[in-house]
Formats: sequence, C-alpha cells, structure tokens
Amino acid sequence: MMHILADITNPVLPQSLGGGTGSHSISEGSTIIGTLITNIVGLLFIFGFALTFFELLMGGIQWLSNGGDKAQLESARNKITNAMIGLVILGASYAVFTLVGQFFGLDIKALKIPSFSGQ
Repeated sequence: MMHILADITNPVLPQSLGGGTGSHSISEGSTIIGTLITNIVGLLFIFGFALTFFELLMGGIQWLSNGGDKAQLESARNKITNAMIGLVILGASYAVFTLVGQFFGLDIKALKIPSFSGQ
C-alpha cells in the first residue's frame, strides 16, 4: 500500500527527475529529491556570489565616478563594505554547509534523502 506514492509520476518531467511513464521506486524518489535540494542550494550560492560581485562592482564604479562629492563617496564606501561582508558571510556559510555534510557523513554533491519501505 505504501508503494502507491512511488508509482505516481509526472509525464511532463524528464526521466532523470522522476517523470516519464514508467514506475519508480521509493529509493529513486529520495535520490531525485536529494539532487533537487542540492541543486537549489548550489543555485542560491551562485546567485548570492553573483549579487555580491555586482554590488561590489557598482560600489567601485560609484567610487570612481563620484566627482569629489562626499555623500556619493560615503555611499560607494558603504556598498563596497556591505558587499565584502556579504562575501564573507557567503563563504562562511558554504564552509559550514560543507563541514556539516562531512561531519554527518553526507555527500553534499549527491544528497540522498532517507526513505522507508512500506513492507
């Protein structure tokens, strides 16, 4: 009775994401969900680094083009400082994410969600 969830598929999704017309096992579903979570976390880190780089770049451009205005110089300095703080926080969170994975013996690159057998 518990294998009913494993038989539900979405025909629109590709086979690698649990879609298609065939049935899948519960262990395949947990691997797919783990891969999805890992990819989402990776995308969030990439987006965070890109946003930090963009903020640092904009602060640098504003610093170079301030024309001697003290208010714009202070705003540019704040942007650069905030971008550097964000970079440190992102780097530290990635390090913690990796260390927690190693501490618990999880392969962060291919996270496998534990599943149960309905037998």
